Amino acid sequence: ARLDLAIRYHPTFADEALGLARRLFARFDEAIDSLVLTPVSDDDFALFLNGHLLCSQRQSGHAPRVADVLAALRESAP
Repeated sequence: ARLDLAIRYHPTFADEALGLARRLFARFDEAIDSLVLTPVSDDDFALFLNGHLLCSQRQSGHAPRVADVLAALRESAP
């Protein structure tokens, strides 16, 4: 499975975004095709997989986690 990950975050979430990136690399390592961190002006911290939103802190009330990627991969497994 292709793993193109994007973390979009308001600068106030910079430490959390970097921590999430480290945890994603620790879990998925070479399976990651790309991982992009993008600071944004809206007050959110969101994780995207292959262009699809997995978790938005503003919408869900919790920060994105590695578990969000694992759940998405399980759902898409044949």
